Amino acid sequence: MPRTLEGMSTPDSRTWRLFAPKKPPRLPPKGERWGGMLRPATFITAGVVGAIIAVVWIGVAVSRPSAPTTLEGVTAEVMTEVDTVTELLGEPVGPADDDTSVIPCPDGGAGQQYVVTRTESLPASVNPKDAVTIVTGAYEQRGWKVSSSPFGSEGGREALLIGKNLVPVELTLAPDGTTLQATIHSESRCTAAQ
Repeated sequence: MPRTLEGMSTPDSRTWRLFAPKKPPRLPPKGERWGGMLRPATFITAGVVGAIIAVVWIGVAVSRPSAPTTLEGVTAEVMTEVDTVTELLGEPVGPADDDTSVIPCPDGGAGQQYVVTRTESLPASVNPKDAVTIVTGAYEQRGWKVSSSPFGSEGGREALLIGKNLVPVELTLAPDGTTLQATIHSESRCTAAQ
């Protein structure tokens, strides 16, 4: 005799799953104790660990040495900035004179610093205040920290330019009779110990 479906009970659709359904965790009602991993301390610990991981990740990314650490590299970096300031000042009257040296790092380590002082004469018609304004304006646009102030009693100006690379460039413009004396001084960062 054939079987009919009338006598058979249909199984509940919930039993046809591979795994039993799980209820998502829910916060307990007010007044009840927190249970299992769902506790305030768990959330606080997860937040602190996440913050520490983020800080370490950012710190490693920022501290990677993208700046030069060899003597050739720091020399090129400093000379690039000195040449840039020289171009911004305009055409000199005569050739520039560079006084360069390599000195030990001031921290007493094994590294070295490259130091350059460039002196040149500009035409007397150059206004020191205008020339410093041009230089500081160009470096402000690059995101450098700049400051300027009067220099001497004859209308000279001086400026200090410090970039994100922490290489300072000092500029001094002082009238000298028929010319304007420009002095550009810069010191590189310390090289890596060899």
